[in-house]
Order: sequence, then C-alpha cells, then structure tokens
Amino acid sequence: MGQKCAYAFHITGVVQGVGFRPFVYKIALKNGIAGYVLNNTQGVFIHAQGDREALECFRKDLENPPSAAKIAQISSKEVPIQEFQGFSIQKSLQDSNISATIPADIALCAECLQELRDTRNRRFGYALMSCTHCGGRYSLIRALPYDRNYTAMADFTMCETCKAEYNNPNSRRFHSEINCCLDCGPKLFFIETKNMESQNIFTIFQGKYFNDKDFCKKFNGFTPNPLKNAVEALKRGEILAIKGIGGYALVCNGLDSKSIQTLRNRKNRARKPFALMCKDIKMAESYAALSDQQKAILSSPIAPILLVDSLKTSDLPLDDIAPNLSTLGIILPYTPLHYLLFDCIDFPLIFTSANISGEPIIKDFVGILENLEGVCDSILLYNRDILNSIDDSLVRTLTHNGIEQMQVLRRARGFLNDITLPLSGVGDFLAFGAQQKVTFCMKIRDKILLSPHLGDLDTIASVDNFDKTRALFTRQYQGEIQKFVLDLHPHYAQRKLIQNVESVYTIQHHFAHLLSNIAENHIAHKVLGVIFDGTGYGSDGKIWGGEFLSWNPKLPLEYRRVAYFDDFVLLGGERAVRENKRLGLALLFESFGAGYRELDLPLLREFSREYLENFYILWNRKQVLCNSVGRLFDGVSALCGICLNVDYEGEAGMLLESFAKNALKVFLNTQKASNLEWQSLSNTRSYPFYINGEKISYLPMVRAICRDLQGGVSTGEIALNFHCTLAQIIAKVAKPYTHIALSGGCFQNALLTQLTLEVLKDKQVYLHKEIPCNDGGISVGQAYYMLLKNGSQAF
Repeated sequence: MGQKCAYAFHITGVVQGVGFRPFVYKIALKNGIAGYVLNNTQGVFIHAQGDREALECFRKDLENPPSAAKIAQISSKEVPIQEFQGFSIQKSLQDSNISATIPADIALCAECLQELRDTRNRRFGYALMSCTHCGGRYSLIRALPYDRNYTAMADFTMCETCKAEYNNPNSRRFHSEINCCLDCGPKLFFIETKNMESQNIFTIFQGKYFNDKDFCKKFNGFTPNPLKNAVEALKRGEILAIKGIGGYALVCNGLDSKSIQTLRNRKNRARKPFALMCKDIKMAESYAALSDQQKAILSSPIAPILLVDSLKTSDLPLDDIAPNLSTLGIILPYTPLHYLLFDCIDFPLIFTSANISGEPIIKDFVGILENLEGVCDSILLYNRDILNSIDDSLVRTLTHNGIEQMQVLRRARGFLNDITLPLSGVGDFLAFGAQQKVTFCMKIRDKILLSPHLGDLDTIASVDNFDKTRALFTRQYQGEIQKFVLDLHPHYAQRKLIQNVESVYTIQHHFAHLLSNIAENHIAHKVLGVIFDGTGYGSDGKIWGGEFLSWNPKLPLEYRRVAYFDDFVLLGGERAVRENKRLGLALLFESFGAGYRELDLPLLREFSREYLENFYILWNRKQVLCNSVGRLFDGVSALCGICLNVDYEGEAGMLLESFAKNALKVFLNTQKASNLEWQSLSNTRSYPFYINGEKISYLPMVRAICRDLQGGVSTGEIALNFHCTLAQIIAKVAKPYTHIALSGGCFQNALLTQLTLEVLKDKQVYLHKEIPCNDGGISVGQAYYMLLKNGSQAF
C-alpha cells in the first residue's frame, strides 16, 4: 500500500442542486477514498483520505462532474488524517458568507421521461417528478446552501420509499433535495372558472394573500381527474392556464384559429406572435426546417423558445400565430406535466406566458385572479409554490465563419446566473441595466451575477418584481451593496430605488452595449462598435440609436463617436413610437420639406390635409430629435405601408425583415443563385446615402424609396434594399477598422446581421452569444465599466 494522506477540497461554482455530492460519493467509493462531502455556503467541501495515488485519481475524476454542474475552481490542501468508516454525505453547513451559485432550472431528463411513461414504475404519470439531473432549482430556492428545508419542498415530507432512494448511492435520486412521488409530493388540481364563481372565491380570500399551497388546502371547488379534465378542455378549444416551473402559461390548440383568436381578444394581444409548443422534434419539423444544431438546442436541458423560419406549406394557421412574420418561436415540453398533456393530444399548443404584456410572469393563482380574470376557461395547477418566477429563454441560431451558433435574445430559465469578468479585488456593486428587457448585474465578493430577464419597468408590478429579485440575490449572497451603476437616462425607474445613495455611477447607454460585447468576447484590442437600437439617452441629451463608437483598451473608460445617423423628428415624442406612421411622415418632411405635398404615397392618404399641415408645423419646431436606427426601421415600414401603428415593441422592424426575407427568397429562386455572394447582393441593391464628416445622411435613401413606391416596386424589394443599404453604410464606416463589435436591439434582425457579416467578411467581427445584444445585456456592459473604473485590467 502507498502512503496514506488526507486532503481538504473546496469546490466553487454551480455545484449544488445538480447531483454533485452523489457524484463525489460515487467516485470516492470507486477510488477507495474515506471521508465525507457536504454543501456549505461557498459550494462543496470534501475531506478525502487514502493512498496518495488514489487521491490523485480522485482529484482527476472531480474534473468531470455531472452535466448540469459548472466548476469555477477546485482548491485543495493537505490536512491531518482522521478516523472514518468509509465515505459519507454529511449535513450542509451554514458557516460563513455565501458564495455558492444558485443552480438553474433544468428540463426533464431522459431517464425521468422513461419512468414517467413506464406503467410498471411507481412514478408512472406523476406530473411533479424530478431527480438530481433535472427539475426546478432557481424557481424553488429560498436560501443557500441548496437543501430541502431551504426550498419550496420544505413542507413535503418524503415517504419511506423516497427516503430510501435519497439515501441510496446507486439511485439517481441520491441526495436529490426535491425528491418526491405521488404519495408524498405535490398534487395536481384542476379548476374551471365557473367553479370559481359558484364557490364565490372572493369570500375565501377576504382580502388576504394565499399562496398556491394554502389556496389548494382551502378551496373545495376543484374538479376530480385534473389531467383528464385539462386534456378535454384543450380538445374543446378552450383556453387553459398551466402552472409550469417558473410561472403560469396560457395554452390552447395551436391548429384552432378560433381558439387562438379568442386568446388574442381576451389577452388584448392583437398581433404579437405566440410561441408554439410541439410534442417532439418530429412535430416541430412539420412546421419548420430544422438544422441539427437547432434540434440539439430545442432538446437541450435549457429547453428555450427557438426562433426559426416557418414552413409556409404546413397546416399551421400562421396568420393567427405570428401574423405577417416569417419566423416562428418553437419550444418542446420541458416538464413532466407538458409530456403528460402531449401523451393525450395530437396537436401543438399555443404557449404564451400568463401575464399582462411587459409585466412579470404570474407565479400563483392569486396573480391569475387579479390580473387575468376572464382570460382562461380553466386552470391546471399544483400545490407547490413557485418562490422565484422566471420566463422561458428565447434564442436563435446564426451562421458565422461557417459555424451555426446559438444567440440568446432573452436569458432566463435554464441559464446560470454567474458570468465571467475580471475582478481584481474590486468592491461589491450593482449595475441596474436599462428600462426595457431589463436585467441587473451584481458583483458580490468573487462573483459576477446576472439576473434573469425581468421584463420592462413600465408598471408598478414590474418595478416591484425587479426589486424583489434584487432582494433575493442580496439576501442569498449576504451582500452589502454600497455602489450602484445606472444608465445616463434621468427617468429610468431604477433611479427611484436608490435615492439618498452617494456612490452612484452612470454610463452612456450605447457605450454599455459596446462594453457588453467587449466583455463577453474578451476583446483586448482596438475595436469599432456598431450599435443600432431603438432608444438610448445620448451624452448630448438627444435620443441616440445609430452609433459607431471607437474603443481603445488603453483608455478603457472612454469612447469616440466616429459616426452616427443624422437626426430626425419624433412627431409627438413618445407617441411616435406607437404610431409609427408619424415616423414615416417625419422622414418625408426631412427628405422633401414642403415638397412632400407633391408626392403621391399611400402613407399620405392616411391623414387629412389639415392633419398633414399641422404635423408639418410640428416638425419645423424640431422639439424631439433622434437618430435611432430602430426608429428608422419603423419609419421605412410606415412609408411602405407595412406597419402604421405598432401592437408590440419591434413589430415594424420584424415585419420589415420578414418582407425582405420573402423578397430575397423570390430573388434567389428566380436567379437560381444558391451560391450568390451576399456582398454583391448588398452592393447591387443598396440605395444611395452619403456621409458628411461624422454624420450619415439617410435622405437620398428615403427619396429613392419614395421613387420606388411611386414606380410600383414591391414593398418586399424595398425592404430588402433598405437592409442592404444599412449593411453598406456599416461597411463604409468600418473600412479603416479591422475589428468590429455588433450590439444593440437592431441586431436581433437576422437578415441585417447576416448581411453585415458578409460585407465585413475580411474583418474580425464579434457577435453576442450568451449575453443578449438587446437591452438585456446593458447591465453586463455597466458592470464591466465599473470593474474597469475600479482597477481591473481589460482582457
């Protein structure tokens, strides 16, 4: 035998709630190691002793943890040998400041799915099953370390059989903190809205708040056979609210136009696209042509909504699901309950979060009652509480340098909270993000934590949810935040949350966009940032959004605005963002002045002569100016008659992209040009523009668009030409630069991004991948700015 010794291992990262202790136990037995493993507030602690050679093998095995785990660091030191009888998992310690990472919610694993459908298995048909490889984590946690008594499962005592699994090293549920079964775990309940009325549900509440666990105890109007009744409701074409991992969703038959329109009318969601939940990959392929990479993303533990190009030849009522769009959001089942529903139906489901647009997803029955009364016909829920609500993540794929890669547009369920940035001993702080698609970024001790997507801060409920999530992070990690980073905008809602605080720093919106790309891609050299979005408060007090910013790591806190689009007027201020036909008018006035009266365009026929003259007078006052490319998309969309009044944020731009993509398909089919170079396409189809100093003039482009409209050119071709023009503008400004970073919400537009990549194919172009290019990434840029400001070195 070799020399016997002992080591203490400290492991940090995502190592709780992911089957890490059972994994350690098994490799300890495999290598003949004695000692113990436990969770503590930093992560996982292991006391391991045995032969030095065996300990070396044990150390190597630690580096191949369960797939859901993410090791940040393994440190070890030799310690005195103790007396142990084998190896054990010990009770967790609440010993000091918390630095363990909250684990992410994970989609149902293949082993659990097999058990769910196995009539001989004791969990057959159980809608709340999970194991160490899958199930709720972030949504269920109340505190760290990740133990059952700190989760929403604290009130559910394991039966003897579940307890035996929990203590069995050979079980997949060995030390699964949320282990349960039909006998001891949460139960399903089904309620019809008419039962709510007959039971006079308001008298039950009597002004009190009831969580779902207590509500299910108190209310006696539930219908037996919950799953069967839910399936029958869906088959009747009704709207059903389903409680998922992170909140409630509204679902209905995705092939039933009448049901979909009923949902739209009740939710007051006229045109905003719905996601579609498909039974499996095979069903998804009947509605979209999927690449191998896209199939892998849909089937991954993240289980996001994936934006794909829809098949126009399917039996799907696309005009009802995603009106006038070429893309479709597809998601696969990710909970046992979803699979059980699809085992009983043969149609896809409309799948949309149960909330008022822009507000947080609803996580309990009270929220449904207060906010969505009359929207759903029935509710399928369970009596375990959701402690932390979280949306479904939204992603797409894009091919760059010949590789199809995933890009995150909404980072939420399935994604971890910790990200990597250079720390260098910087003090703790909180970066508050933007106003739309908001996230925050918190630095606590040795961690940078990115919150999930928290919606738009336009309502009291949204701000309250933002503040509660901030409190969750602060409480979980026992942080004492003294420094805060804000957007320059003087009226963002977060400013009200930190009144009377001295250490407040601000950063310009588009510079934060650029830094978020720099941080994600670890850029350590000069770079040109191309930042296109809808709205950002400029350093001159104007509304920016068409920016070319130069950055040098030698002066990391500074940027130079090397080019930007010329201003145009927002007629009526914020109202023009909703009624974007006003933006179309503004572009006409900028381009033709009083000569607009000589034009014969469909847009002008939307207004009376009196209204036009009043708008012309308002335009001459130049009260609210912007140079936003997002608003340019809106204005061109209105000029083409594609979208005159927006129903949801980004609608006009999304429609313009869809028209352009359809025109591109027609062109390629006509030319039989499958190998046509995109670069020559944008060259030949670009409208004129000119650059005077730092200002980019869109006026020649608008005049050319108007000529095409009056000449009968199709709106699809005009939309395609517009996209090509933007790509050519980028190419011209970027000519002296070798490294380019793209950021801002306009680069959610796949066609614009792809055209840009092609015209810059001789340069190094950096795209966002796991950090959203939209305002969901602003907090990361703010955090990186703060790190740089406090002494951290650029990558």
